[in-house]
Amino acid sequence: MIKIKIKNLKLLTGAKKAEGLTVIVDVFRAYTTAAYLFSSKADKIYIVSKIETAKKLKRQLNSPVLIGERKGIKIAEFDYNNSPYFISQNDFSGKEIVLSTSAGTKGIIAAKNAEEIIAGSFVNINAAAEYIKNKRPELLSIVAMGNNGTAEAEEDNLYMQELNKLLIGNSILSEAEIKDKLRSPAGDRFFVESAQSEMPKEDFEYSLKINCFNFVIRAVKIAEDIYQLKKKEVN
Repeated sequence: MIKIKIKNLKLLTGAKKAEGLTVIVDVFRAYTTAAYLFSSKADKIYIVSKIETAKKLKRQLNSPVLIGERKGIKIAEFDYNNSPYFISQNDFSGKEIVLSTSAGTKGIIAAKNAEEIIAGSFVNINAAAEYIKNKRPELLSIVAMGNNGTAEAEEDNLYMQELNKLLIGNSILSEAEIKDKLRSPAGDRFFVESAQSEMPKEDFEYSLKINCFNFVIRAVKIAEDIYQLKKKEVN
């Protein structure tokens, strides 16, 4: 059994303390959305924490697609909300993407002391565990970003718990068990009738399709407030 020193951290304050190989966790919805974007053959995905940076990139890149939200609501002038379901219904082949969200993307930007960063969501949790075990880091930081990076979220805490299990060789909860645990109150936001145009009920299902992708998503710094997400298949 591989011995890894693990720091379990939370929120933006935790991201700032992250060291070593770092997993920035955002289940609902940033890094689930990113996985579906890669599945839809997006060419490049850039993440930023500031709306101003996204608009700057829009001027510099070749007709990029802007995706993002603040408090779950699509950012004005952006093309799509941070919805894995809506993203999955479109073809992003060859497109450059700029993604900015309330918690997940801010977490990566804040993790300035991390040696390497990968994104965490349930759609590729096994791939993340295998990647970590193959890397054999001396130190692993797992950061549950929560809601807006300021309040704990059950889904991100549960991902942290289950990833810890995988790393010591234990089995994790089934997809049905995870959905049951997260349906309420964590998932309530997706079942509000008036909010379906922003947070559709399908996002709950799409975010909890356990291990439907066998790749990890690495974050590589490009410039201040800009990281590029890169897909890496896990054998």
